[in-house]
Amino acid sequence: MTTQIANQATRDIIGRDRIEQHIYNSAPTPLSRLYQILRDDDKSGKYTSQIADQLMHYCAIRSADVRGLEEKLNAGNRGDLLIEAAELKERAAKLIMRWQTSPVTQDIITHVLAKIHGEFMLAVRPAIEAGAERQTVDELIRTKVVAPTSDMLGDNDLGITIIDIVGLLFYLGGNCHIRWDKC
Repeated sequence: MTTQIANQATRDIIGRDRIEQHIYNSAPTPLSRLYQILRDDDKSGKYTSQIADQLMHYCAIRSADVRGLEEKLNAGNRGDLLIEAAELKERAAKLIMRWQTSPVTQDIITHVLAKIHGEFMLAVRPAIEAGAERQTVDELIRTKVVAPTSDMLGDNDLGITIIDIVGLLFYLGGNCHIRWDKC
């Protein structure tokens, strides 16, 4: 038995273990808000895509560089990826098509495509233009594009995997938004 007479403290005086539970609620992200709408069937049915025009932008082939994915990969010294890249690009196209009737999911996919495109443009493209080795470029793609995009997905209610993200990267390459060689 311990006597606590005349003790002073600005917090609790505890004779043994103290167990505290702290719950921190972070601010919702755009994707977490969309996931919540997706989970709520009633809201999902009434949701109108906010950024559908951006998705259409990524689905359309840009006229700036009309080479096919094969030619772009060969030019970027990535010919060894041709078969896998074509399969993953097709898988990405099917992922986008599977969700074409869901405006909420279209917006989620648009956020993913924008993240991949933006990170590639700002982190990987400069290295390619500077003549970086393929291994360096691949590491940048992994650390600056794929991993952050995967992290951004959070709860990931659509079940998008890392290989799906790579497929979306090839999809963007095939649609002339990304290239693996110098301009």
